[in-house]
Amino acid sequence: MVTEAFGAQPGKAAASSYRIDASGVTPVSRSVGNGRSAICWAVVTGDGRFAYATNFADGAVSRYAIEDDGSLDLRDAAAGISVEGSRGLRDIDLSSDGRFLYAIDTGAQQLYGWLVGEDGSLAAIGSWGGLPATVAGLVAG
Repeated sequence: MVTEAFGAQPGKAAASSYRIDASGVTPVSRSVGNGRSAICWAVVTGDGRFAYATNFADGAVSRYAIEDDGSLDLRDAAAGISVEGSRGLRDIDLSSDGRFLYAIDTGAQQLYGWLVGEDGSLAAIGSWGGLPATVAGLVAG
């Protein structure tokens, strides 16, 4: 999965998927838009069924289903929201058991968390402040 920000143009965020083999890289899904702005980081569930991507310019986490052939299907452009319309949602990761999704908001210096449902849906579990002004990356355990 590759994220496509298109220079943070409103409504232009998208993701695409590719197959890699001995002959090279082949597109599977090209620019599956989510109607949001400035899609950035992405993470795929351990079972390969869903992908989540943060939208830096508007505070949303988008959810894509990954089909058996590797194609992407947008299921929810705003599956999770930090603060609607707020800039800063960046790096994203899943807990090692895949039950929780976390994202950092660099502008607010906060960590946001969601419970991941069996269908890939997200339910907010909270946010926590106190991150340093220099926060730039996230790895969940």
